[in-house]
Amino acid sequence: MSDPKVGIKLKEVKLDNRLQGLLRRREPILFLFLFLVVIGLQFLTDFKFLNPLNISIMIDRKVPEALVTIGIVYLLIVKEFDLSVASVMALSGMVCAWFLADGVSLVPALLLGIIAGAMIGFINGLLVTKFKIASFISTLGTLYIARSITQIIAQGKPISNLPQEFIAIGDYQIFGFPWYFLLMIIVVVILQFLLKSHKSMAKLFYIGTNEKAAQMVGIDSEKIKWILFVVCAVIASIAGIILTAKAYSASPIAFFRMEMRYIAAAVVGGASISGGQGSIIGGILGFTLIVLIGKAMTFIGISPYWEGVIFGTVLAIAAISDALSQRKKGG
Repeated sequence: MSDPKVGIKLKEVKLDNRLQGLLRRREPILFLFLFLVVIGLQFLTDFKFLNPLNISIMIDRKVPEALVTIGIVYLLIVKEFDLSVASVMALSGMVCAWFLADGVSLVPALLLGIIAGAMIGFINGLLVTKFKIASFISTLGTLYIARSITQIIAQGKPISNLPQEFIAIGDYQIFGFPWYFLLMIIVVVILQFLLKSHKSMAKLFYIGTNEKAAQMVGIDSEKIKWILFVVCAVIASIAGIILTAKAYSASPIAFFRMEMRYIAAAVVGGASISGGQGSIIGGILGFTLIVLIGKAMTFIGISPYWEGVIFGTVLAIAAISDALSQRKKGG
């Protein structure tokens, strides 16, 4: 006869293990935290924070930037990151606008803008994989290169009076939502599923956890990293072009110093600078949290000078959490 007390203890152990497993995943915690933040803001603003206009503005302006976080998450998983993404966004938007202003038709101009950004990603991959330069240094260098090329093309002035067919890219809607919002949902669902379920994606986690061991079992880590740098740059290019269309002009100072926000969003969302972990949904949730912090400060009336303090604190908490998690794994 089995002892009922033993059965109860086994159930408690299983429940405890499940709870620990849940807590180790960043997405549920972030989702709960976001929910509490929104509820708190609703009370602080007399239920004015979540209104259709405010939600529409956030979706309209921030979704293209959220897409950039996806590329950053993939790079962090393989223990790399890209500081040039914001400059790539500005460069691609500027190249596209410059060709359009010169009379080039829409599709070739779009392709040339994306190619310009992809070339920066290609150079990043080359420097990191072939010349073995740390991604911090290599992408910091291409950050300045991309930003300088943007300034040279613009000659310090924004390019405006863009064709209406280009402006329509930022304004086109499907079922009352910007087309890129629906695109983001589809992309996030597909990529999250592939990242967590597809066997080929497991290679990314192997590379981030132990690149030498991954190479020993036949994984071409250099090729994969190179591809990811290009993919990250292409995503940034598309986001930059969309936001340029929404702004009705291309500015040489667009997205200035925004790169750390995208990296921070990925880290807050559960990706690790030590590599080997990360999720697409977590990165999007992390970006959403950062956006909400900025909006909350505006609604509550906190001086924008405090934004860096609050933003840095959130990032520090995420980094400490990541460090503790890595220490437990090592122990």
